[in-house]
Amino acid sequence: MIMQHEILPPNLAISSMRSSGYRDSAYALAELIDNSIQAGLDVNECTNVEVLCIDKVELVGDRKRQRMDQVAIYDNACGMSADVLRVALQFGNGSHKTADKQNGIGKFGMGLPNASISQCCRVDVWSWQDGDCFYTYLDVDDISRGELREVPEPKLSAIPEFWKKLIRDRIGSHGTLVVWSRLDRIRWKTSSAFLRNTEFLVGRIYRYFLSSKTARVRLAAFEDTRGNVIQKADSDALANDPLYLMSGTLDPKPYNKEAAFDLFTQYHTRISIQGQEHLVKLTFSVVKKKARHEGGGSAIGKNAQRNQGVSVVRAGRELELNKSFDNSYDPRERWWGVEVSFEPALDDVFGVTNNKQAATAFKLMDLDEDARTEGMSPQEFREELEAAQDPRLAMYEISKEINNQLRTIRDQIKSQGEGKRTRSEVTPPSGSAEDIATKATERRREELGAQGSSDKDEKLPLEEKHRVLTEEFMDEGVAEEEAREIAVEWAKSDTKFVFKDGDVPGPAFFDIRSRAGKIFVIVNNLHPAKDGLFELLKDGDGVNDTPALSSLKLLLEAWARLEDEANPRRRQMLEEIRVDWGRIARDFLQEAEG
Repeated sequence: MIMQHEILPPNLAISSMRSSGYRDSAYALAELIDNSIQAGLDVNECTNVEVLCIDKVELVGDRKRQRMDQVAIYDNACGMSADVLRVALQFGNGSHKTADKQNGIGKFGMGLPNASISQCCRVDVWSWQDGDCFYTYLDVDDISRGELREVPEPKLSAIPEFWKKLIRDRIGSHGTLVVWSRLDRIRWKTSSAFLRNTEFLVGRIYRYFLSSKTARVRLAAFEDTRGNVIQKADSDALANDPLYLMSGTLDPKPYNKEAAFDLFTQYHTRISIQGQEHLVKLTFSVVKKKARHEGGGSAIGKNAQRNQGVSVVRAGRELELNKSFDNSYDPRERWWGVEVSFEPALDDVFGVTNNKQAATAFKLMDLDEDARTEGMSPQEFREELEAAQDPRLAMYEISKEINNQLRTIRDQIKSQGEGKRTRSEVTPPSGSAEDIATKATERRREELGAQGSSDKDEKLPLEEKHRVLTEEFMDEGVAEEEAREIAVEWAKSDTKFVFKDGDVPGPAFFDIRSRAGKIFVIVNNLHPAKDGLFELLKDGDGVNDTPALSSLKLLLEAWARLEDEANPRRRQMLEEIRVDWGRIARDFLQEAEG
């Protein structure tokens, strides 16, 4: 009999479940890897997981067309009995629903069925223990038509020979094989593209398992042309550490073997829930000078940008990179790392979603600001949260601590960019604002006879230029030996203009002085235009110049040359105008910041 008023009509229910909100196919795949690692903890020193992708090759006329046709996930974990296997394919059920079994990365009982049907129309599962291998499946089309209302009773069935030949591991007495087919929701068309994206995310999500060698994840791609299967790619996933403190990672050389960042600080904070205290670990890292000065356009810079954010880790498994603490406008944000790590007992406090992609209650929060919104004083708001044992109070405290630490870390990153100049940064390249302004100055001298007060020092002996410029760069905070090397390069260079950062007394946005025939433009660290304009116009590496920054530099260089060419009386007047303009600009910018 057809039921006309079912609470959950099969076709609507399965359609809704398929739209489960996985951000990416790799996150859906991670649900199955969760199951494998969790199931392998008690039976393996190292759980082997293999992700096997099959591209079907079809001939369309004279051309070959590749499309990813199947994805298989194998593990050597504990395997499942027939009863457990059947339960595992039920939505919302599973073997980790009781409190005593919720201390690992599994919990919600949604992983295998939910993740699978979010990517494909058919999922087949073989699982074995002590030689008995059971098989069952889910088929989206059968469920939609109402033909499949229960998980089919598992039957004894051997692993297909097709997959046996592709599995690298020695298949033992226990394990599981899941196969996705009819892949209608994986946006990657070929296995190569899918695995490239998967490696980066899987490496980050499971970095602690991979680094400790408690899990190994193989990523392999195959091409199937009318039954002839050849291997296209085969590698083991490497850890991807957003804190950049690990070695043996997938980071670009040499940082795959050595840490690119230093540990800044690490400590625990406590959260009390129903009389029990639970620890949250906070870890902070900051880039090393060596990596910092390679710049954002370097391989390590681009890699760090992809890992930018606060890493939220639950039971050793990353949930997300939270972006709410980022100053998104500042390219230097890539150069710090923060990790917040907690155990499953705090899932409700952090708002962990059932697909383990986010901790929705964790974000940048300001207790004072929220208190004002509620029409209360911060103390009143805090007391109300304490009385209600509101978990938001813990989030406010963690958020405040992260902000405090980041304030110090950002200052350190800023000083790194200002304190050291590599040899390639010493004399700006051809086409830079400094080079253009130098050529324009030479043309003015040749065509107009315009002379500046700095020009006479261009004829100083080389040794004297070395001494003066060494002192100038040492004043910037550069070590004496390095300052001497930089001074040698500048003394040999014909470049007329030098930009540097410094603390300029007074309200001027920039200061000007001449040394050894060079015109130094010192951008004032204490002026709001430094961060609000100058830094914003830098390239993604925080060091190189964008066209917009080059234009700004040319304007400042033009003013600098104007003062340099002026007679003493007019120069004093221009200096006063520059200071007055800086004062008004400061007031306007501060007003804009509120």
